[in-house]
Parts: sequence; C-alpha cells; structure tokens
Amino acid sequence: MLDALRVVTDPDLGRDIVTLGFVKDVRVSDGTVGFSIELTTPAGPVRERMRQQAREAVAALPGVGGVDVTMTARVRDRPVR
Repeated sequence: MLDALRVVTDPDLGRDIVTLGFVKDVRVSDGTVGFSIELTTPAGPVRERMRQQAREAVAALPGVGGVDVTMTARVRDRPVR
C-alpha cells in the first residue's frame, strides 16, 4: 500500500508523501484501508487533490474494497527571532 502511495507528491516539496512521512495511522480491516495524510499546513490548496490521488492509488490495489483517507495538519513551530 505504501508503494502505491508513492505516486502522490507534494508539489511544494517535490517529493512523495511516503518519503516525506505524511502517511499516518494505517488501518486495514475486511478489505477497507484507512489512513491519514498529515500535511504541514492546514489549508493547502492541493489538499483535496492529494486526498483523491491517494484514494485512487490505494483503491486500485487487488483486494481493496474501500478506502478511507483523513486529511490532517501539523503546523510546525517557527523559531522566534
């Protein structure tokens, strides 16, 4: 499943969401795969596109009957100057 998600890239960082460590909380139950994608900004304009790409990539895997993708965000603290 993680290999399938490597096709989903963050356009700002130019790397896939697996390498970036954005894929969290992977769950598999009765043919349904669930996971979260944790972005670094809460309102990224590509959020829904990434969710759809991830859903399609995992749904195409043999034996997967459903996909549940949750989008979350963890804003990194910026150092105070």
